[in-house]
Amino acid sequence: MVAMVYKEDEDESDTFHKECFVCGTKGDIPRGEWSRDVFLHDKGLCKGCCSRTPRIEILKRYIDETKPEQCRQWMESHGGSLDELQTVSEWVIKDAHLWPHEHSDEVKEADIYQERWESLHYWSVWVREKRFRGEKVAWYSMRQKKMVIGTVNYVKNGGICQVYREPETEEEEKLGNFFQKDIKTIRLMPPLSQEAALKLMGSTLLPLPKHLLWRTRRPEDVSPFKCCGPCDRVRISLRSGGVGWNGPHKSPYIGNFCKDCVSEMQISERDSNLQLALQYYSDREHRGFGGVYVDNAYGRPGRTFRTCSCSSCSCSSPGNPHLTQGYVCEGCGKKGNGCQGWFDRTSPVGGLSCTWEKEDHWFCKDCWIRMYWNPGEWEETTADGSIWFKCRE
Repeated sequence: MVAMVYKEDEDESDTFHKECFVCGTKGDIPRGEWSRDVFLHDKGLCKGCCSRTPRIEILKRYIDETKPEQCRQWMESHGGSLDELQTVSEWVIKDAHLWPHEHSDEVKEADIYQERWESLHYWSVWVREKRFRGEKVAWYSMRQKKMVIGTVNYVKNGGICQVYREPETEEEEKLGNFFQKDIKTIRLMPPLSQEAALKLMGSTLLPLPKHLLWRTRRPEDVSPFKCCGPCDRVRISLRSGGVGWNGPHKSPYIGNFCKDCVSEMQISERDSNLQLALQYYSDREHRGFGGVYVDNAYGRPGRTFRTCSCSSCSCSSPGNPHLTQGYVCEGCGKKGNGCQGWFDRTSPVGGLSCTWEKEDHWFCKDCWIRMYWNPGEWEETTADGSIWFKCRE
């Protein structure tokens, strides 16, 4: 049996985003020039947020108010609010009176790393995370009229955190080793300002091609990531190993998961079961001549298309000849190249040798995942040594 080959069609990109990264509004959000920025994780900017300034959106989160008149009342009643608002908003993004796409063409062309979008997106993700003891944070000091950096000492009930910081001047050192205070959680900001974040990114730039420079972002261990689990959230990468750890846990078959979804969905068990399925039922070793025509294969006269889906042949690395071969999934009819699925050699007989292993029964990754990326156990039949997967779901 020869696998079906097809000519792959070009995919058309979606017209809309489904969520605003600033306010979280769901719906059809038109794509803009920012849509190509991978760190936005396919989120957009809704018309409501776009009609206001970044400074107003930062203020709304900062005081936990959503209506413009409520923001104005807070600014009128809160002493020193204008300086505080200016300082806090510029901690997130310089020129906070404009969205990044509203700047002049000259300014946008100079921002080759899309730094303004990156800073806004990081802030929007960070403020949605729960704070934890030992986390580095920043806040506005009313006494010093500037942003200061410290540490969360205790997360209290009622949306309050106890924070502390080390003294910054000789005068403060005379007063004590630490300055401690209670502060509303919503008043806490990321520990890195946009300026400090840019220095961090500048020290970790990768030598990417010129047309991909905009993909540069923060180091992976502190970058936001999209969770593939049921929470469907963008989370901040934290790898402290303690209560603040969010992930990502990288599943080689699905993507990144946060710590909550890793536990809820039993991701490690699922990954192990799919790995075992490929080991038992697919090409565990290289079959030789993978992806080429060979003569007299298996004693058959003539030329036969010899296929392989071992780990090397199914890896979508540049130059892999299997990327140019197309197949049709026998499970769902989906089309894909040789790196988008695996061949099933022995599943009908529980991993035992059979005529199937000399044929090409190709199934896409989605079908393999649907069948074996599940919680369950593997059971071996004592009579013949065949092995079968028993799903618990």
